[in-house]
Order: sequence, then structure tokens, then C-alpha cells
Amino acid sequence: MAYPYKYPLSRFFARCGATISFRIDVTHDAEENVYIATSEDIPGLVIEAESFSQLRDEVSEAIPTLLSFGRDSDHDHTSADVLYKDHIAIA
Repeated sequence: MAYPYKYPLSRFFARCGATISFRIDVTHDAEENVYIATSEDIPGLVIEAESFSQLRDEVSEAIPTLLSFGRDSDHDHTSADVLYKDHIAIA
């Protein structure tokens, strides 16, 4: 089970070795034929790629780097295993 980043004490639990989950929103721009990933949980995460698999790889690489910005602690142990879930919104 993963502990959501938005919950209280998430950074404390992360330092204790708990898995922290982040929400990443992925959209497809049909006009430009690209996938775009953004996240309110991870400041600075805006990634664009031509395929979903390429986007997934780039997001996995970017998360540890973006999380380490602005922090005083050592983040060598930070890694990202990205699990994607389908979420359909009907308006």
C-alpha cells in the first residue's frame, strides 16, 4: 500500500521507507499528437512525449530529480516506480 503525498506526515513516512504515491495527470493532445504529463503533487512536472511508453519512461526519470530540488537532505535513495491506472471522467 502506498501513502498519498497529500496526506499529513507523508515526508516523515517516506524517510522511514514507506512508499509515497503521487497523482500524475496524463492527457493526449490530438492536434499535436503528443501525450502530456502534469502533477500538482510534484512541482515542475510538465513532460511531453510522442508516445505513452516514452512519456512513462521520462516521468519515471524526472520524479526523483524534481523531488530533490529545494531540499537540504540527501536523495540518492529516491527512486520512482510508476504505476498507471485508468481513470475515466464523463462530463
